[in-house]
Amino acid sequence: MPVKPEIWRVLLTIFVTLGWLLFLALWLFFYATNFNLAQNIGVFIASIVVFVAIIVLLWVPWSMKHAR
Repeated sequence: MPVKPEIWRVLLTIFVTLGWLLFLALWLFFYATNFNLAQNIGVFIASIVVFVAIIVLLWVPWSMKHAR
């Protein structure tokens, strides 16, 4: 029988995802015009790295505890 994760992990994942999307939207509407394409791609990649790091730090302890 599959083990369900704690609800706070799921909610935090949703909030982090929404925060990342909000950051990208604000960046595109207000700041992206001040930078060239390469810099905007760099900001996008850096934001993905931060997003993935947060999600990994959030879920790896749970997955290690429930590994089969």
